[in-house]
Amino acid sequence: MTELFEPLPESSGTRRRENTRTKLVRASLEVFVEKGIDGVTVDDLVSAAGFTRGAFYSNFSSKEEVFTELFDEVTAELIAIANSSVESAVTAAEASGSGRITDIDDAATMLAVFEGIRPFGRQWYLLYTDAIARSLRDEQMRAALAVQRERLRDEIGTLLTIRLEASGARSLLAPEDLAQLLMGIFIDLMLREQMEDRDVTELAATTILGTLQAFIAPSEDR
Repeated sequence: MTELFEPLPESSGTRRRENTRTKLVRASLEVFVEKGIDGVTVDDLVSAAGFTRGAFYSNFSSKEEVFTELFDEVTAELIAIANSSVESAVTAAEASGSGRITDIDDAATMLAVFEGIRPFGRQWYLLYTDAIARSLRDEQMRAALAVQRERLRDEIGTLLTIRLEASGARSLLAPEDLAQLLMGIFIDLMLREQMEDRDVTELAATTILGTLQAFIAPSEDR
């Protein structure tokens, strides 16, 4: 299984409590993925992290608090992966002879984002849908998780804006709305890959390309 988080370095002294908290959060990933918020117990969480209930309650007041912090960390990791994927795609295109950032296709850039997060598709889809379902029933969690959802949307919107400015193209939608549409496509593709046990590489390319062709007006001098 592909690991979303890098192993934590050992820390001591004044950072010990911070490290304990982070380990509890990161160890909770697979527990929440496999059992969902409602199915998870505090004992499950401390067992996964190798700590006691006392260590848990000195850091968190509830499993929902752990889930909210986990979703924050997962979102941060996905944003880092998205940025790294785009940077790698641009570097590879320039090295292959494209030469200029304006020659790099917008669809290829967004496909790089999807391919970057794709290995974590099952984990993220289960966390995301669990978060949405719980948020619709829990106003406090709704506010917290809405922030993370907007973070990911805004980051994709920023990547799109940078590409559009570089190529001279124009979005027919507000960048955040086009980003939200692409997020919906990413989610659907990951679900289809998991549910249908199929390779969605070709489907992802055609769907993302078709969407961008429908909502982006190319530069007049291209």
